[in-house]
Amino acid sequence: MKKIKDTLLRCLSYGFVFCVYLSSLSAQSVNLDSFQDIQLMSLEGCAVVQVNASWNYKNRLEIEKLKDCYKGEIDLSNKQIGAVIQKEWGITVVPTVIIFREGKEVKRFVPDISLKFDEEEVLGKIKTYIR
Repeated sequence: MKKIKDTLLRCLSYGFVFCVYLSSLSAQSVNLDSFQDIQLMSLEGCAVVQVNASWNYKNRLEIEKLKDCYKGEIDLSNKQIGAVIQKEWGITVVPTVIIFREGKEVKRFVPDISLKFDEEEVLGKIKTYIR
């Protein structure tokens, strides 16, 4: 009986942690650091993904300001997935921001030669796509 009770309590606590995790997704971006994370992202109706490199972090777009859409970030410096994502998604400059609808790319934003975005302008354009 004690084992059943312990298992039930453990399951309930995991469920609570999962719910807290899901509710936090709307307020921040999620680091996509495995192929499994990227596959799960593709199940979202709307996703905004920023592909960047750790050496270029200061030029990232603050996608966590967006609402009503899943937000994820991929670091090309990640040895596990970086090179594959760069090749498969055709990333030629960082940061690159891609909007996905049900796993399919619908729009891509790349910065100018300075590797910086006009944040207000790009976030405004993204908002029109995710409505």
